[in-house]
Parts: sequence; structure tokens; C-alpha cells
Amino acid sequence: MDILLNAVYKNGILNTYDFCAEYWNADKGFRECKTLSVELVEEKLVRYNDTQKTELSITNFGRYWVVHGGFLIYLKESEKKIKSGRGSDKYNGELKEELKEARLKFTHYRIVTYWWSFALTLISFLLSLLNLYLILSRK
Repeated sequence: MDILLNAVYKNGILNTYDFCAEYWNADKGFRECKTLSVELVEEKLVRYNDTQKTELSITNFGRYWVVHGGFLIYLKESEKKIKSGRGSDKYNGELKEELKEARLKFTHYRIVTYWWSFALTLISFLLSLLNLYLILSRK
């Protein structure tokens, strides 16, 4: 896979079957090469450039991984992400419960402060009406 990914990176657009005929021989090599290209497309490292799915072009994601070490480094990094995601299920559950509790508290505070602010606004409005009445009644 790394050889195919590097070849796509070097050439820009690579005809899969021409590359396979050059690099491997026999019918089994074509099937393996096609399987490798399908896997690279599924990993979003390359994309098909034509409707027959014979030409490959590299994606920006693929360029990043070629520059940073190739397909094997990509596999190691994705394996690390998978392992770190499995071990923290208990932690994520506790964190979700804490987040729910915090949301409920903040919602409660929002409701309480809404009514306080509404009452103060209403009082200030009534005082401004009273002030307006006193100013107009003086004249």
C-alpha cells in the first residue's frame, strides 16, 4: 500500500493497471493492486479520478501522511486513536453525567435570574412612568 500511495504522490494521477503491470506480474497481482487501491480510497488517502475507477489521484489527507512517514505511520496513529478511545468509556460516562448536572444547574440559575431581571425591569418601568406623570403634572 505504501508503494502505491507513494507512486500516486509522485505522479499526481496514476493509472492503477499500468502501475500494477509494471510493478507486479500475473492476474493475481492485478487483483491485489485493485484491492489495495480500493482500501486507499476507503481510507480517503486517494480518490478515483475517472468513472471507470482506474486512475487514482492523491487527496490532501494522503499528501499529509506521505510527507509524515507514509501509510505505516498512518496506521500506527489511527491505532493509537482507537486504543485511546476504548479505555476512556468509563471516564466519558462520568463526564457526561457531570455535564448533565451542570446544565441543569445553569438552567435553574437562568430561570431564577430571568424572573429577578424581569421584576427589576418592571419596577424601573413603573418608576419611569411615575416620574413622567410627576413631570407632566407639575406644569
